[in-house]
Amino acid sequence: MAKIGSSLIHPTGAIGDMVFYKRFGRTYCKRRTNVFNDRRSEEQLQQRARFKAMRRTASLMGTMLQRGLTKYAHEHGMTEENMFMRMNNDCFKCEGGRVKIDYTGLKVAYGQVGEVKVSGVRHEGNRVKVRFGMWQPEEVASKTDVVHIYAVEPKEGLCELVASVERRAGAVEFELPVPEGKGRWTYYLYAMAEAASTAGRPTLSADEKRADKGHRNINRRVSRSEFVGRVSVVV
Repeated sequence: MAKIGSSLIHPTGAIGDMVFYKRFGRTYCKRRTNVFNDRRSEEQLQQRARFKAMRRTASLMGTMLQRGLTKYAHEHGMTEENMFMRMNNDCFKCEGGRVKIDYTGLKVAYGQVGEVKVSGVRHEGNRVKVRFGMWQPEEVASKTDVVHIYAVEPKEGLCELVASVERRAGAVEFELPVPEGKGRWTYYLYAMAEAASTAGRPTLSADEKRADKGHRNINRRVSRSEFVGRVSVVV
């Protein structure tokens, strides 16, 4: 928006894609806002496709989001799903009629302190080993913070907690779930650390949340989520 200075001419209305208008005796100019009213337009189709992909991804990662985003979403008056979509808007691109998702950049937890700091990933078949460092400075870190590793396989709609281990262990080994039948499965691994005092508390389902009016008071202390790596398993 621009303000028109002193001039003998004070335009109003639209010229091309520029709109002139008066407010409190002053003339302003701004670019016309594009409004797409045609639900079948390319822009509307792309927007609906992106939103559908975001909702589907948030639903897939629901358990992870409830553990990592509950506290921060409720502080902002949002659900975990809505906060996930807001935080990851740039990770969903519509190209050639298809939505491409950048799984490596997705944020599934929004802790204010610390990182898992994964230092190495090795795998043989569906057997995986992950090494990690401290998620907080030594002077404030609890010796029993728990690191959670989640595996996501979008094609099969799988999102499973595959490992939970005390941070002081420094490494964890686990097996990825293998769907029935032959094929190539691509897993995206995510890690987050959580205070031991809250790690044992179960994550509530939507129905359990409605029945438990105190669920909003859960005060989990978690680290920011970290993308661990992508692992392909061929059966």
